[in-house]
Amino acid sequence: MKKMLQWIKDHLSYFKTIFIFSVVIIVFRELLSISKTISFEQLADIFQDIAIWKIGLMFLIGLIAVFPMIGYDVILNKILKQKPKKSFLIESSWMINTINNIAGFGGLVSIGLRSEFYGKEKDGKMVVRALSKILIFLMSGLSIYSLIAFFLVMFGHTNDYLQQYWIWLIGGGLYFPVVLITSWIKKDEYIGDIDNQTRFGLILTSFLEWTGVLGSFLLIGMLMGVEMNPVQVLPLFIAASVIGIVSMIPGELGSFDIMMIIGLSALGINREVVVAWILLYRLFYYIVPFIIGAVFFVKNLSHSLNSRYSGIPRELTTDLAHKFVVFLMYFSGIMIVLSATIPEAFSQFDWLKKLNPLSFHIITQLPAILLGFLLLIMGRGVAARVKRAYLPTIGLILITLIYTFIKDFSWGIIIFLGFLLIIIVFSKRELFREQLVYSWEMITVDGIIFLALTILYVVIGVYNLPTFPHRNHHFISFFFFPSEKIWLSGFMGILLVTLFSYLFIRYLEGKRYKMGTKLDESRALTLLNTYGGNTDSQLIFLEDKDMFIYTDQNGEDTVLLQFKTLNNKCIVMGDPSGKKEDFSVAMEQFINEADRWGYLPVFYEASEEIVMFLHEFGYDFIKMGEEAHVDLPNFTLSGKKMKSQRAVMNRFTKENYRFEVLQPPFSKDLMQELRKVSDEWLGSRKEKGFSLGFFSESYLQRGKIAVAKNQEDRIVAFANIIPTYTKEEGTIDLMRYSKEAPSGVMDYLFISLFNYMNDEGFTYFNLGMAPLSNVGKSKKSFIQERIAYLVYEFGSRFYSFQGLRDYKDKYAAEWVSRYTLYSRNSFIAYVMIALLIIDNAPVEKQKKMHGVRRILRNRYQR
Repeated sequence: MKKMLQWIKDHLSYFKTIFIFSVVIIVFRELLSISKTISFEQLADIFQDIAIWKIGLMFLIGLIAVFPMIGYDVILNKILKQKPKKSFLIESSWMINTINNIAGFGGLVSIGLRSEFYGKEKDGKMVVRALSKILIFLMSGLSIYSLIAFFLVMFGHTNDYLQQYWIWLIGGGLYFPVVLITSWIKKDEYIGDIDNQTRFGLILTSFLEWTGVLGSFLLIGMLMGVEMNPVQVLPLFIAASVIGIVSMIPGELGSFDIMMIIGLSALGINREVVVAWILLYRLFYYIVPFIIGAVFFVKNLSHSLNSRYSGIPRELTTDLAHKFVVFLMYFSGIMIVLSATIPEAFSQFDWLKKLNPLSFHIITQLPAILLGFLLLIMGRGVAARVKRAYLPTIGLILITLIYTFIKDFSWGIIIFLGFLLIIIVFSKRELFREQLVYSWEMITVDGIIFLALTILYVVIGVYNLPTFPHRNHHFISFFFFPSEKIWLSGFMGILLVTLFSYLFIRYLEGKRYKMGTKLDESRALTLLNTYGGNTDSQLIFLEDKDMFIYTDQNGEDTVLLQFKTLNNKCIVMGDPSGKKEDFSVAMEQFINEADRWGYLPVFYEASEEIVMFLHEFGYDFIKMGEEAHVDLPNFTLSGKKMKSQRAVMNRFTKENYRFEVLQPPFSKDLMQELRKVSDEWLGSRKEKGFSLGFFSESYLQRGKIAVAKNQEDRIVAFANIIPTYTKEEGTIDLMRYSKEAPSGVMDYLFISLFNYMNDEGFTYFNLGMAPLSNVGKSKKSFIQERIAYLVYEFGSRFYSFQGLRDYKDKYAAEWVSRYTLYSRNSFIAYVMIALLIIDNAPVEKQKKMHGVRRILRNRYQR
């Protein structure tokens, strides 16, 4: 006998598995047999007859019914002597209890979850003791209701059918007194070591939990209009719950349902009504709270993963969610417009109908067109991550939900819109930009979609005209519209959407904020004189660019960036100036601020050092050319290579030409003489700015000017020496000569400048860029650079790329690469167009444009 008992004990887990498996098979067979007796058409009619406000009330009842279970976790944390945050306690408790409701297994799942969430920082033995107290009282509420139901069945006026369940009710009812007496008598630390206040709290929590379970079921039935006697339903419900828990099936699924379907049918309630009743009960007490609990679980899990992996999982998830919701809005908008444009196609082809997540059946033409295009417009605001798009998008989805309820109720559409709404609500953090700058890229994408849909709609309208010769054209039949009035209503919708699109874009743009500030001469000069600059630093004083100054923690200006804004692109000229140690943090601040206001920085003619840093920010780059550097200490005219340059210098010396470096300030007469030389050099061409200096008296007064004078002491050529705010590098900006200047004057001026700069102690002379030089020669180069190479090779007939390279190569000891960096959110074609416009726009035209903008759009804020 002992051997048999030991064998049974050793194989108890197998018997348990066989028992559960057998119960599942029996339940499954019973469900199949019951399903054959149910009319699903009647079931669908029952659901459709339920009023919307009743659905909302059922939703609230389900949430309220779950809430008492939070008491378990409040008591558990009191036993463990810890005080977690209220928000964490509510979220974790909701998650644990709703998962346990679905999983079942007599509360064992909830014990494991509570140990994970509340027992990490406590001694394991202490946690086990606390959890054991919670576990034994979990079913006390059900046991109390079992005793009540037993007395109703045995001594009340209930249906005779219910008396067969007395054994289950007395079995469940005995649990509570046994546990209560045991907790009083036993003195161990797992069950007996419990004070009366905690004992009463656990019993009350369990009783309120099962009151919520029973109450939610009865109230849902009442809202459905079921004629019933709660005194008879209560014993059946409790007996079914006891049997369901004993079956160990997750959520009592199947065993409970069979008991209720058979029992309520025996009480005279229509079987289809019973099934609908149970489904709604399952939905609002189990599934909806579980979904909320799952959201809390994901939130908690993401927080843990974020802490472990430096926030990367959250960034990836939110970015993917943002892209997904943008895709859903654009896709839905396109499909709705198409369903209104070619409605017959969605009727004839099931695959096309399935692609439309909002396939309305009773929707009219005008609302369909409006809804489709509005989703596209809102999608643009969400895609651009603009804060102002948040509330309008939520409002549009809510309006669509209301319209769906009223016009064409569909659970599929409701679930889809609800899912979309949840994603948008949880993606609020992704909408961080203060304004929309409607970029060329956005206009291109939206324009293609809007134009394609509008043109398709207009073409189909023309095709449906009575005068159109249909017989001579083999068009698809689904291009036909039911009537011209329907088509016209849709066309009116397109006109309304066009107006709304304009107004919404203006709303998203807001009161346009422009990056940076105008030139503050004193701040810029102080920064450059204190921390140094580069060959591009002096260009800020042309006053054709804005400046961005980084201020360190001590309130001191340390880094200067100069840039110009066109469309949504802030084109930064050259490397930053100032304190090199602060370059990285200054550029990061500039990029973040630009991102906040909807701009995309473009870094033009940047060095390799800047490329390496910005690549970490997801910037792509293209090589723009190379910069020629002359090694001044080692520069010499000796040797065969410099034969022609020696001849130039000897000729100019013999002809009594003189090289001088003039110091500012300069007289008006000198300025007039220099302007005459400049005008002769320009001819019919216009001055250009941004990356080059132009003739500006205030600009030229800021530095020395090197001049070449002829025998009559007239200036025939000049070059302004611009300060680089460093002793290593010297350079010039404007270099111009008059018509009477002899050939070779440029070489004379350059060689004289090299000698002068060497005497001044500079290390090298910067001769400037050779555009597209050594760009894209390798077959492995970026495709953009390969295209630039073709421009270099075949564009010399318009601009002497090769000639400029060859001229500078005579003097250059080293060539330094320069790059343009741009965000991956930009189209490279538009980046290059922006550079061409800004770098080649005549200065006078730019000033006129700025003047017109100030008059017409005086709405910039700094």
